[in-house]
Amino acid sequence: MKRCILIITSIPLLLAGCGSPRIACRPDAEIERNSSAAKTAYAAGSIESASAFYQKALNRARLADQPLDISKLAYNLAACRAQMRQYPGALELLDEAEFESAKAGTCFPEAILLRCEILRHLGQTNEALATARSGADSPKIPKNNPVRIQFQVFLADMACDRNDGKLALQELVSLDRNTLKSSGSFAQAGVAHARGRALFLEKRFDEAAVCLDDSARLYQKSQRYPDMAGALQNAARACSAANKRMEAADRFYRAARSFYLCGDNARAQESFSRANDLAKELDDKILLNALARLKPEISRAAEDKIPSKNAKLE
Repeated sequence: MKRCILIITSIPLLLAGCGSPRIACRPDAEIERNSSAAKTAYAAGSIESASAFYQKALNRARLADQPLDISKLAYNLAACRAQMRQYPGALELLDEAEFESAKAGTCFPEAILLRCEILRHLGQTNEALATARSGADSPKIPKNNPVRIQFQVFLADMACDRNDGKLALQELVSLDRNTLKSSGSFAQAGVAHARGRALFLEKRFDEAAVCLDDSARLYQKSQRYPDMAGALQNAARACSAANKRMEAADRFYRAARSFYLCGDNARAQESFSRANDLAKELDDKILLNALARLKPEISRAAEDKIPSKNAKLE
């Protein structure tokens, strides 16, 4: 499952370092200005523009010899490059991010997690699994750090990629419930989605649909709309497998609309077709009218072949 990457604004100090001492200085106005512009562009879906602003901020941080800023900005730029599928460049930036955070005496598990995702997209499964396992088991990461949840979700998703629902559920069993409860809606959405995928593979379709609906709701709450669309599409598939055709049609329609507005035209077309077929089978005139209103927009987008600015979801 490809996901939108989380842009971070700060790096928690987890380990006391022994690097060369530095004099505390006031925040650099140019770094802050370009970082703010990058975050605004990223939130608006303009990954190319965000990348340009992060590059300017990173160059300034390098000039100022600020390892924490370099680490944070190199990670954020790597996240943008990854979404543009510029994987070699993203991996080089992650090398820099981890090197600078180590110099500053900090642990940066988010960078390790992003590396895992990139290796997964590159098809380097064994290396991705080994890296994720080392991150999940790292003594440097506090047990109550929510990033541990994301490592376990990654491992569960990798098991689902290999059609091993049982192993995926086992990976999720080890999650710390208190940490999950106190984590944000984005992390909780990832857990619900991975569990839903695993339950689907185990042919427990009703349970899968409930989990995937929960995931869509939590992604919506965290304003991760491309991820929400993916969860809706998977919830629709689970409902269809459970012979809940009305619920499936509804979720396919909602997924199609969101995918279209995310710029993911191929998946918008796929969900639209499934929704349309089910609406015809059910003779649902209200949904057919809604689909008729959506069809010209999706068809026009497909003809224009607008490239997606968001990571695709599975």
